[in-house]
Amino acid sequence: MSDAANAPDAAMADAADGPTIKLVSRSGDPFELPYAAARLSQTVKDAQSCEEDDNDDPEDVEIVKVDTPCLEKVVEFLKHHQEEPLTEIKTPLEENTFDGVVKQEWYRDFVKGVDQPMLFDLVTAANFMAIQPLLDLTCLQVSCQLMGKSAEEIRVMLNIPKLTPEEEAKARAEHRWIFDD
Repeated sequence: MSDAANAPDAAMADAADGPTIKLVSRSGDPFELPYAAARLSQTVKDAQSCEEDDNDDPEDVEIVKVDTPCLEKVVEFLKHHQEEPLTEIKTPLEENTFDGVVKQEWYRDFVKGVDQPMLFDLVTAANFMAIQPLLDLTCLQVSCQLMGKSAEEIRVMLNIPKLTPEEEAKARAEHRWIFDD
């Protein structure tokens, strides 16, 4: 069968997917996705004036605290999650590695394929947009990256300023259990 013959079927499939919504980044770049996928975000749901679940014409949502590259990744996550939901990350963790906890390859590759600043941006975006599965996934990746690191390595990774000698002495006195020596 030719592609032209399949075109009406494709159009009908798109219509059957329901309404779409645009999420607009801080810099004004719009990203269109199925409203059903975007509804994973509590922020998106809360931004709709209509309280019905079957909103035929959802309003665009400005995601003012998320930059374009990060929102692009968030939309990628939302679209994929609609097709293949992330298996819940249960605590306490059943394994002690990221790959051991996250069995779905797409989700493992999704967070492993971003650099450290983008990973932290995704944590922030997931928190701001109230997307619990994305927040769980990204926080798990951050925590796995921090495992086995020294306090100094963690300070550098998390961009925490170095303490002054006075602040360090006070912290050592108040929280002896944190320090190795």
